[in-house]
Amino acid sequence: MLEREGYLRALLESYGGVAFTSGESRSNRLRRKDGLVMVERISRMKLKICLVGERAVGKTSLLSRYVFNTFDVVYKGTLGSKMSLLSFKQIVAGNELVEAQVALFDLMGERAIRDSFRDVVFWGAHGFLAVADVTRSHTLQCLPEWVDCVHSVAGEIPFGILINKIDQAPSGNVDPKDAKWLQSTFPDVPYYLTSAKTNEGVEAAFDSLIEGIVASVLAKSMTRRETKLISERLLDFARRRGNCGVTKNDLLKAFKVTDISSLMKEVEDLNRLGLIILEPTGPASFVIRLTDKGEKELESIERTERIVEEPV
Repeated sequence: MLEREGYLRALLESYGGVAFTSGESRSNRLRRKDGLVMVERISRMKLKICLVGERAVGKTSLLSRYVFNTFDVVYKGTLGSKMSLLSFKQIVAGNELVEAQVALFDLMGERAIRDSFRDVVFWGAHGFLAVADVTRSHTLQCLPEWVDCVHSVAGEIPFGILINKIDQAPSGNVDPKDAKWLQSTFPDVPYYLTSAKTNEGVEAAFDSLIEGIVASVLAKSMTRRETKLISERLLDFARRRGNCGVTKNDLLKAFKVTDISSLMKEVEDLNRLGLIILEPTGPASFVIRLTDKGEKELESIERTERIVEEPV
């Protein structure tokens, strides 16, 4: 769970029908026994998360509860869309500090508004929460349409389902028929019973989605770093071999801990970019030689200070 650090003063302004609010900062710190934070790397990212669903399901109230820990008993419908800004810090595996700015978009539950502005609101989103009202079954039945709408713009991004106003459910739970329909319609999607009024399940739902998105972004970043490292090593290896070049056997010995398919793909990419020349020497063998363009690329890498991670 993302630990609360304290509230920032709310900043509200209106521009182009979109309201902006500045929220609190959350952090989950990892400390040593002496109380000091152990950080080896800092990663900064900006995330976009949307809340969707029918009118009056409690999207705005959920945002207010999560970002400001407040709840207003007076219903105020959202006009257009509303964006809340949230910042948090979190220590992840390997003592990596993640500093994220999260933009939380609350879209009006009118379908005409959704269809008119979905490209603007959903484009570039990293994830979303689909909200239904436990006291109105039809709001649950409408979720597939909202989910399809977001995915049509943002792609297959992760999402969770919030069954809100659980404090008003007679049994304190979802109707069995609705629960069965939900599990069959969204079998692999996590869903949460929430109450913006009592704060039940709210933090768990938002935190789970955000932490999952952060983990996904970091995994993709790690893959890019590893790919970049392989390409740099390949270019440097080819430069050291000069005119003799690097044979396939040489390559497999030097990169024996690297996945072969990933290695061969990187060789093909470097050849396609003109950084190396790939000369076949037999049915399944080749020699790699560095090109002038590849030499310039290596020199550029050596001159540039890499700021992919910021050491502490």
